[in-house]
Amino acid sequence: MKKLIIAMSAITALSLLVPGAGFAQHEASPNNIVGLYLNPDGTGANCTVDIGAPVSVYLVLINPTDVENGDAPFATINAFECMLNFVGPIPFLLGVTLPPTGTNDGDASDINNGFLEYIVGLDTPMDVTTGSVTLISFQFIVTNPEVTEIALAPTSTPSIPGAIAYQSVADEFRTMLPAGGSLGVPLFVFNYCGLPTEEKCFGSVKALYR
Repeated sequence: MKKLIIAMSAITALSLLVPGAGFAQHEASPNNIVGLYLNPDGTGANCTVDIGAPVSVYLVLINPTDVENGDAPFATINAFECMLNFVGPIPFLLGVTLPPTGTNDGDASDINNGFLEYIVGLDTPMDVTTGSVTLISFQFIVTNPEVTEIALAPTSTPSIPGAIAYQSVADEFRTMLPAGGSLGVPLFVFNYCGLPTEEKCFGSVKALYR
């Protein structure tokens, strides 16, 4: 029993170090969470091991909520700002899709600089659908087998000092909370998915007794 407890503790610790491949549960998620996912509704894995094939990755805001005024859910989004930082070999950026009528005033000119900055305003607000809204769609291709991580950081001119943010009501920005728990924590990983399923975790425990 002692061996089992130690094994489970080790697996839990590992799972906290890297993004898992579980699915986002919007109804159970905290408010104003932003993450990078393989599905545009904020579900699916936040990692991939595909090399040499295009991979679509979506920056998604989950449960946008007016936490300062009674926790009322926002129905639309009209602006957002954040920076993506890359650690490791830089993947090829095949394409970026902003929301219709969206204009970026940030510096996203060259991913080889190690970052992409987005300060986006929308002429027409985006609707929040079933608790989430896709902010940006990316398409990458990875040719290097080494691990690359993507984390979020504030822009060079943040509307809320030290934070990443979005807006629904004019002149009222709200903080977005990274799905990893804090800024700088990887939200998406190329070439490593850790322990992606409960089956694999349980298999690792069983292996200790063979």
